[in-house]
Amino acid sequence: MKRSNILSFHRLLVLFFALSFYISLAGQENKVRIKAPETVTVGEQFTVAYIVESDKEVKEPVIIKNMNGFEILYGPSLSASSSTVFKKGKRVQAFSATSTYILRAPEKGKFSLPQAEVNIDGKKYKSESFKIEVRSLEENIAKVKDVDAFLKVVASKTSLNLSDTLTLSYRLYTTKDIYKIVDVDFPYLNDFYSSDITRLRQSFSEEVINGKTYKVVEMRKLLLQPRKIGEMVLPEGSVTVQYSTPTGRKVRDVWGDVYDESVTNDKVLKIDSVVIRVQDLKAI
Repeated sequence: MKRSNILSFHRLLVLFFALSFYISLAGQENKVRIKAPETVTVGEQFTVAYIVESDKEVKEPVIIKNMNGFEILYGPSLSASSSTVFKKGKRVQAFSATSTYILRAPEKGKFSLPQAEVNIDGKKYKSESFKIEVRSLEENIAKVKDVDAFLKVVASKTSLNLSDTLTLSYRLYTTKDIYKIVDVDFPYLNDFYSSDITRLRQSFSEEVINGKTYKVVEMRKLLLQPRKIGEMVLPEGSVTVQYSTPTGRKVRDVWGDVYDESVTNDKVLKIDSVVIRVQDLKAI
């Protein structure tokens, strides 16, 4: 084969792969994906989001009636957004619609979330399957080696009538001494009348989980009474703590004093959402 023919064939081959790559990218404009934790704890409430990304506006939520082993506490709730992107040198709109569910894991095991299927301009798009492993609290902590701190939300009850009250406690578990609290973002509970009943003077207690000793403190405790009937979601929040870890080295300050060197690092602890069911007194 002549050199000119070889070069022409090479150019055609490069052009073929370039066109194939472009076509594959174009085919990925509309897609459905699942956002959820890969592991949860028995009894834990957690969030699952079915996200539809499209060049067309999606106005209907993804409806899933059976979550294959998980209890549906709330949902779907639909939130949508749009943005402007450049495509082939032109401005076009890109749309995103998120259908959110709050689920509870009733028992241990491995489960697969159902695939979502949406119809966009007469064409069907499916999400990939998503597997979640449900563990006991002890197993979860044992399998995650760097779990040195976490937050636990404890509700005295998750089902009550309109005239009843419940207590809600935010508890911090840590294996290390906390240098300071950097930031606190407790969720705003606008569906409840609330009264802060946190004790002014707090002290750490100890709790052993899977052979590991945690220091436990109740950061906040609320007395709540619902404002209306229905399913209310207590939103997520976060607390940022800072640890001070000794390096093992001695250092001297500007005045000549010697002290143990340490480094600080921040860690964001998630506050999980909780679903509370409120019924009319007559319905109970």
